[in-house]
Amino acid sequence: MIKYIWLLAAFMVTFTAFNSSAVYAQEKSNEPLNRQMLSDSSNFNAEQIIERNKSALISIWYHTDNYYSYFSYSTIDTTLLNGSGFIFSEDGLIGTNYHVVDGIDSLIVKTADGTYYDAELLIIDEKNDMAIIRIKNANGTKFPTIKFGNSDAIKVGQEVFAIGSPLGYEYTISQGIIAGIRDNEKVSFTDPVTYSPIEKNFEKVLQITAAISPGNSGGALFNRKGEVIGITTYTYSGYGNLNFAIAVNSFVYFMNSVDIANIDNNPEAKKKREESLYYSNLRLAGNYKSEATYNWIYVKQKDTMKVIDTFVVKQDSIARVNFNKAESFYYKCLDIAPDSFNVYRDMMDLYVYCENFPKAENLYDTIKARFQSDSLLNLLSSSLASAYTTSKDYKKALEFYEKMSKKDTSDNYLRYQIGTIYESMGKYNKAIKEYKKLIKKDPLYTQAYIQLGSVYFNKLKDYRTAKQYIEKAYDMEMVTYGSTYYLDIPYLLGMIACKERKKTDAMLYYMDLKSIYTYTTEDNKKKADLLKAIRDLN
Repeated sequence: MIKYIWLLAAFMVTFTAFNSSAVYAQEKSNEPLNRQMLSDSSNFNAEQIIERNKSALISIWYHTDNYYSYFSYSTIDTTLLNGSGFIFSEDGLIGTNYHVVDGIDSLIVKTADGTYYDAELLIIDEKNDMAIIRIKNANGTKFPTIKFGNSDAIKVGQEVFAIGSPLGYEYTISQGIIAGIRDNEKVSFTDPVTYSPIEKNFEKVLQITAAISPGNSGGALFNRKGEVIGITTYTYSGYGNLNFAIAVNSFVYFMNSVDIANIDNNPEAKKKREESLYYSNLRLAGNYKSEATYNWIYVKQKDTMKVIDTFVVKQDSIARVNFNKAESFYYKCLDIAPDSFNVYRDMMDLYVYCENFPKAENLYDTIKARFQSDSLLNLLSSSLASAYTTSKDYKKALEFYEKMSKKDTSDNYLRYQIGTIYESMGKYNKAIKEYKKLIKKDPLYTQAYIQLGSVYFNKLKDYRTAKQYIEKAYDMEMVTYGSTYYLDIPYLLGMIACKERKKTDAMLYYMDLKSIYTYTTEDNKKKADLLKAIRDLN
């Protein structure tokens, strides 16, 4: 299988202060640059290209307190180099790849003179993997800039130069040619955090023979005139010298699509920036949530351990930090888009998984006050019910639902959940009582009839009463929809028919059951069980 990899790097480099001197991969030439030659000539060699443009090129870093070092076999607090970029505006605007800055909440930019600056994400084009970031607290500094070329004028065979920080070796220059020009290039990547596939469809990419490696991502690709004509982005893994850069005209179009100079005041530009920040924060929240939930088992271990285990204590701390960070970034999303239900849902999922029920309940109150959709609220309350049931904290579950039900007596779904909790506790008579209350209040609540039939059939073995409730549910479904998508209706009616030795009825219910799409093992087993019961009648 052919694999593409982003040229993303994460290399630990120790530094002491933001204004410390830089250490470059190349030593500065002792020979003075021939300025007359540069001004008189339209083409430059590799030495002249880097000498002219080095001051406008940067490396992108980030800080993490959860980096696993394979040298020390431990998690450490450090600062990592993640990619490259280029300054295109004197006030510190920088172009790079989106995947270089995606998921980073502490952007740091290092300039050629060795100075470190904090930076902020300004705007992104996730589809085409481009981003613009801005140096913060520049204190009026005017930065050197690159010059854009015209990537539409490029021809195969022309010489190019890539400058970046491959494997952490800053300001590495490699030389090659344009090996091909590819339009509408579709590429599949693997997300470095979730390992899920990501599809990109680039408008135009330049295939180059100039060597690039992880760390080159976001770096500038120059022509012989010293103009940036591309952004080095990805390479084939294991297939030799097959490297690709986004054509720079795509970036220039992206850059000009927003009034960047007035992005903080222009309504349209501000909207685009907020969208960029929203999706960046959402992805950060998701990443931290994944880390928190993955390690939450250590929180449980620490809370119950009798002998101190330093590894568990450390992982517990990391999980709690990631929980807090995920929560923080979800709230940043809500600051931008207060009515984003997906964010509330993901936060609820975080609270439920990490068993922070007080926060889950408070969030549910907030959601209930903001949204009027029963289906959305039911989704969240069922998530809580599942968590309470999984943790077997039935008492807490009942407290929650009784409290919610008292706040809103019209919410029938809460009463339904109370009935299912009593079922899980084995208190079937109380469950029946709740379901009957619900039917009295809402005679068309189909699920309550189904659950009543299920309890009478599976737990109390009262097949006659079970049949009455399930047939009622079946009749309502047929009148309303002409069929049913509730799997338990044909399953239970079929099983009851088998108990009554009514094979024809059982076979008809089996045909109904078979027509309902199922994907879980439990649901498929019901189909198999009914079929076996019919065969056993012979």
